[in-house]
Amino acid sequence: MQEPRPAFVEEFRAAAESFAVAVTVSDLGVRIASCPGWTAYDLAVHLGNVHGWAATIVETGERAHEQDDEPGSRRAKAVGAWYGAKAEDLYQVLRLTPPERPCWNHVEGRGPARFWVRRQLHETTMHHVDLDLACGRTPLLASEVAADGVGEVLGTLVHRMYAKGYRTRLEEPLALRATDTGDTWVMVPQAGPPLLEQDADGVRDRVEAPAEVLYRLLWRRPVDTGSMRVSGDQARVRAFLASRLAP
Repeated sequence: MQEPRPAFVEEFRAAAESFAVAVTVSDLGVRIASCPGWTAYDLAVHLGNVHGWAATIVETGERAHEQDDEPGSRRAKAVGAWYGAKAEDLYQVLRLTPPERPCWNHVEGRGPARFWVRRQLHETTMHHVDLDLACGRTPLLASEVAADGVGEVLGTLVHRMYAKGYRTRLEEPLALRATDTGDTWVMVPQAGPPLLEQDADGVRDRVEAPAEVLYRLLWRRPVDTGSMRVSGDQARVRAFLASRLAP
């Protein structure tokens, strides 16, 4: 699996603080279209409990039960503060834990603790996108974070989805290139989940777009594809992009 970029602990903290602020100024009854059946309140509670679950795993190094806490009030400011406390606890655990310390995770079984830095950064970032879209705001994503998110989907999450029974539609090698960061990822079909490589020489099927566009596409979130260029076999490329690659 592809390794993440240098530990994004501070980026996680920034993303969590931004999400907490967004919660306080949102209508928590609004429906989250990209998470069917959820309101903004449900989204914030889910993310806070995921942070609490991840903090326990990283702190103990072992698998943990999922959490089912709730804020004491449904008022936006109270929910934002409750979420912020959950995120701060996780941040402190991530900050103090050696990134290479062995730790359980839900993709590899066991691996380095830094897995959870990356996973929680992108969980938070994508759910902030969900919240902003539901509330009529324009999501703002840093190119470097978005590019790493593409790498996480293609190098890690496809393995999780394959294990859950979701097969990637990929018949020939496919290259994805972020036009703003220059990063390139090549997916190669094989028995089992696709293999991630970086050498795009000779690859005919290609998708080129800013990192933010690729990131949201792979998570199947709404995005303006006007800046995306597809070359090679259009049907094969679009079948891949329609695959369930992330949760």
